[in-house]
Amino acid sequence: MSVITTVYNRVESLERCLNSVNRLRSSHWEQVVVADAPDDATLSQLKLVVEKYDRSASRRTFATLHNRSNNWGITPAAIGLQLIRGKYVCFLSDDNCYLPDHFDPLVSVLESAPKVGFVYSSCLYAGYLTLRCPTPQPGGIDLGQPLFRRELFDRFLNGTLPFREYAWDWHMIQQFLKSGVQWQHIDKPTFVFRSEKYPKLRVTSR
Repeated sequence: MSVITTVYNRVESLERCLNSVNRLRSSHWEQVVVADAPDDATLSQLKLVVEKYDRSASRRTFATLHNRSNNWGITPAAIGLQLIRGKYVCFLSDDNCYLPDHFDPLVSVLESAPKVGFVYSSCLYAGYLTLRCPTPQPGGIDLGQPLFRRELFDRFLNGTLPFREYAWDWHMIQQFLKSGVQWQHIDKPTFVFRSEKYPKLRVTSR
């Protein structure tokens, strides 16, 4: 299972994000962190944070763009897609996080239902809302919720992210849906959008 995380200069947010991944009950994961060409001082801090939370040398990969893309994380996410090794993939932005039991039910569905292309949890959204849409729709699902089969990107997107617009995450999901990809919703809010809005959640070290 591969987690792609994009980051620019939010060192503290990245620390919460990485720690939430370390707290996952599932141990079968890798995380690829791609920085969008921050300045040298910030880049050094980001590297130190990744090293701090890496459980082993093979668990996390850190990469950085040479030139700033500034395109809503599309280019860093696409680079991450080239670096992953898992058969399942998800996208976790630096300012978001998971609760410890996030992946268990999602992986269970994909392992038991080979026709399902992606499965998504419900979402604690920015401190004021819970997204629990049973059907993927604009404004009702965030990119961080689904766990996708890696093969979808090769089959339907030529192994990349061919998008240019702000809402690229929805256009990607929509393209999968139009291609007939099946999905399933698990109504359990285990993905957290804007983790700083939930200071009481156990997503940081005690």
